[in-house]
Amino acid sequence: MTEALRLTGVWLTFPAANGPLDILKGLDFSAQEGESVAIVGPSGSGKSSLIAVAAGLERASKGEVTLLGERIEAYGEDQLAKLRRGRVSMVFQSFHLLDTMTAYDNVRAPLEIARLDRVDQRANEALDAVGLSHRRLHYPGQLSGGERQRVAVARALASDPALVFADEPTGNLDAESGRVVADLLFAIARARKATLVIVTHDAELAARAGRIVHMRDGHIV
Repeated sequence: MTEALRLTGVWLTFPAANGPLDILKGLDFSAQEGESVAIVGPSGSGKSSLIAVAAGLERASKGEVTLLGERIEAYGEDQLAKLRRGRVSMVFQSFHLLDTMTAYDNVRAPLEIARLDRVDQRANEALDAVGLSHRRLHYPGQLSGGERQRVAVARALASDPALVFADEPTGNLDAESGRVVADLLFAIARARKATLVIVTHDAELAARAGRIVHMRDGHIV
């Protein structure tokens, strides 16, 4: 099986008033193509930092990061954007939808930016997959929290990405909406053979992943 992601000896260090603050401490992590991995651990253990470094949103202070077969530590922003475009997606706890755009346009816009083919078809199919075709012309302010997160899932998966990072995707939702979003995220990722890496405090959500990784104090334990 081919690796979609590998972090080797990764440190993430930030300057602080009392001296350098180590967030990740020589961390090793990998995920295979088509695998689902849940990352769990207490707040401040480095979970979100792990996926930020893995996705190239934060730069590792030391160590190696291989994303979709390419070493990215020395990549510039343009190189990273080109590598991620249409191949790496993210779902966040706070939705990150544009309030001035309809659900349809929130899904469509990243596809247009990535210059993918069949933009309209992809956007419509993604909204249909999350059961929101009838809400496609509604704005985020007209949608419930669960519906907004379903739009975010549609946006993340519309490009048929190879790798999806989800950071507390059900954290802002009630239990029932959370289950619906989790069902969709796992089902669509599985159908599209995407690698899924989820950060979560939700034990029920984590248990659905093929593998659970525990973090504490910047280490995988």
